[in-house]
Amino acid sequence: MFPQRWIQAYLRFLLRHRLGVALAVAILTAGFGVALGGLRLHTDFLEFYPPRHPYIAFYQRFRGMFGTANVMSVILEVKRGDVFNPATLQKLDRITRFLVFSKGVVPYQIFSIAHPAVNGVVPRPGAIQVRPIYYPRVPQTQAEADAARFAVYSNPAVRGVYVARDDSALVVHAAFWEESLDFRYLNERIAELRRLEEDDNHQIHVTGFPWLYTCVLQYADQLVPIFALTVGVLSLLLYAYFSTWTGVLVPLFSGVLSSVWGLGMAALLGFTLDPLVLVIPLFLTARALSHSVQSMDRYHEEYERLGERDAAIVESYAHLFPPAIASIVTDGLTLLVVAVAPIPVIQKVALFASFWIVSIFVSVVTLHPIILSHVGPPPRRRPWRSTERFYEILTAAVVASTRGRRRWLVVALTAVAAVVLPLYGWRLQVGDMTPGAALLFPDHPYNVGYQILNDRFLGASQLIVVADSGRIDGVKDEAVLHELEEFAAHMETTPGAAASLSLVEIVKQVSRTLHDGDPKWSTVPVDLNTRNELLFAFTYVGQGRGELFMDDTARYTSVVTLFHAHSNAIIAAAIEWAREFAAGRNGGPVEYLFAGGIFGILAAVNEVVESSYWFNLVLIFAIVGLCLWLTYGSLVAALILLVPVVLAQFAAEAFMVWFHIDLNVNSLPIAAAGAGVGVDYGIYHFSRMLDAVREESSLDDAVDHATATTGKAILFTATTMIAGTAFWWLSDLKFQAEMGLLLTLLMVFNCVGGLVVVPALVKTIRPRL
Repeated sequence: MFPQRWIQAYLRFLLRHRLGVALAVAILTAGFGVALGGLRLHTDFLEFYPPRHPYIAFYQRFRGMFGTANVMSVILEVKRGDVFNPATLQKLDRITRFLVFSKGVVPYQIFSIAHPAVNGVVPRPGAIQVRPIYYPRVPQTQAEADAARFAVYSNPAVRGVYVARDDSALVVHAAFWEESLDFRYLNERIAELRRLEEDDNHQIHVTGFPWLYTCVLQYADQLVPIFALTVGVLSLLLYAYFSTWTGVLVPLFSGVLSSVWGLGMAALLGFTLDPLVLVIPLFLTARALSHSVQSMDRYHEEYERLGERDAAIVESYAHLFPPAIASIVTDGLTLLVVAVAPIPVIQKVALFASFWIVSIFVSVVTLHPIILSHVGPPPRRRPWRSTERFYEILTAAVVASTRGRRRWLVVALTAVAAVVLPLYGWRLQVGDMTPGAALLFPDHPYNVGYQILNDRFLGASQLIVVADSGRIDGVKDEAVLHELEEFAAHMETTPGAAASLSLVEIVKQVSRTLHDGDPKWSTVPVDLNTRNELLFAFTYVGQGRGELFMDDTARYTSVVTLFHAHSNAIIAAAIEWAREFAAGRNGGPVEYLFAGGIFGILAAVNEVVESSYWFNLVLIFAIVGLCLWLTYGSLVAALILLVPVVLAQFAAEAFMVWFHIDLNVNSLPIAAAGAGVGVDYGIYHFSRMLDAVREESSLDDAVDHATATTGKAILFTATTMIAGTAFWWLSDLKFQAEMGLLLTLLMVFNCVGGLVVVPALVKTIRPRL
């Protein structure tokens, strides 16, 4: 604890030099305000990838060779009939060309049956002809459309991949470089495409990660009404509680000042704001309001007791300084600890959020006394004109909940919760069930398109494994091709897999076609020259998909496995399945390199998220316990205050399981941060207990007095915190709505823990205060 004489000296210094301190803060705030103008709302995919993970290193190494995993799929669906008619195929051609000339597209990673990169094999007398399905001549008649149908049906690597298995839809896969994505441009581009090509019989669906975050950014416009509604409700709550405009404006000023400092620092560090973390700034603003309400309430209480403004300021803030500093330091450190997760976007959030919390020392602990010294004294409370009476009744109920033997009931329920909640919360899943399900509501057009891609095609998700033959032209060896054939067959038995595509399928398909379609010739030719001719014909002369399966030197080749399902369990099982095969072929003709495609990226992210989350929790609880021990000099007190924090985290995890909220790269900083910031209630309450011990004859009376006084402010603070996050429930973005609810529940759990569990434990354990 800080010596009281130091604190009072600091407060008197502020009051003596109020003009100079205010001027210095104003200059710094102006600087942060100027920097704030450079802050922009943007999602950078590369910041979501853990750069040191071997799968991400693999992806960065091979994405220029085999393409990026950042693929958008545009589905053209017919409402009547099938897709093999001139009108639909002409539309597909126009859509393909439209995407080819879109900004940020990887030029060699556009695929549809209208594109020259997707080929069919046509038999000719004594030879074969490899050519696009219908490029460059777009079908003008039904006979030409039927010819395209024949080319699709005769190519197993096309039907189900680019044409729906029930012939009801066609798809164009367009990959984008992460660095070149412009989400606003992409949104306008797809809107234009829909205007041009949708009609009574054709509907366009768009899915894939580029479009997912394009959809997310569209909800940024909702921030203004949600923010305005939040400020309006907070203003009403503050006025109803304090019955003075000072009680409204001073806390709001504290929140705004901390926001300018926090966001300004983010801009100075070159950070961009991802829409999915915007709930955190509003939550942090509410934290500033929370500290401000505590100080305002104590000031009003001391003024009513002393009747003199400056004396009330010094007395109230002298008592509030230790818990405020302890809370700010604890909150700031616990948020900073989140940066141990080696994912750039999480590290950035942790850094600016931690600084934001530290700025509360300026906005509340430093400026509050100065502001209050310039405004008139607070009026006498008139409970019948405010909501204070409501909070007094609620506080009385809280005090009664731990009196007498009822404290044993609270302790028993706490023990039960400590056992039951983890049993449910341990089922918390890492990763997303689908890319869009964690962020958007089920009926969102993105999720509708994703479902179509999974139901009618071979799958929306890919796992890419690269085979290294060790030398130039090595993948053309017969032993290598047989090895790849076995590996592809092995991968098709993976749970959730729909099909595996490889260079072998190309060779076998061309060989069979060359022999009048006889199935017995669907094999890998023994003769090297024959294999070279087949690969040359398909890969180079035909401008085919070979570049997706073989690099220019023919040393590396890829095996692509398509999946319908998408979850962390399926991703982990698929990679483990592939590794088992590779381990059994150690010393074989190829070395298997892992893992690419969207499965490889998500596997890397999920592994880091899972390990970081549990490591974060251990560090956060350790830091909270250490800060509490240093603050109060008592290990028993630290453990008592830590109990509700841990229980609140258990309850939050159980809630996430119950509502099917997965732990992912977006929810990790919120879930982890919530573990540390809820201790404030217990700190303020316990500090008031220490003050009350000197005034009351018994420990129980001191605890009840602390609850009756500070408890009222804590209950109102919890109300403001709920108001600061609850309106995110109105967001049409599912993730924001769920995170708003999660943070609200975390504050409720911590409030109940600080007001009910802590007094019950203090009365039961009876530590020395």
